[in-house]
Amino acid sequence: MKAASQDDDKAQYKTPRWVQDWFLRRSRDNWKKKYAELKADGKRLQNRVNDVSKSREKWRGDSKELEERIRELESQNAALQEKLEALKKDGHRTGAGSVQR
Repeated sequence: MKAASQDDDKAQYKTPRWVQDWFLRRSRDNWKKKYAELKADGKRLQNRVNDVSKSREKWRGDSKELEERIRELESQNAALQEKLEALKKDGHRTGAGSVQR
């Protein structure tokens, strides 16, 4: 009786074993292929993020340097403008009494 109950507990498949093997192998292969593609995409995207981050940091550094250079040039320009205004004032005073024809 025990032997008969053990046989009843096992599932009885109608599909031949070779078809089950083929289906499961195909399913496993598709899963592995999908995983490999996702892994490659993940690596590609991570490399892209790294490249963009490096580029952004470079541009940010360049921008800060240029902003500093602009501030320096603006202060030099302001100083030169002040000198020009001072020369114009002094030039008018000395220029009025200078050579006349």
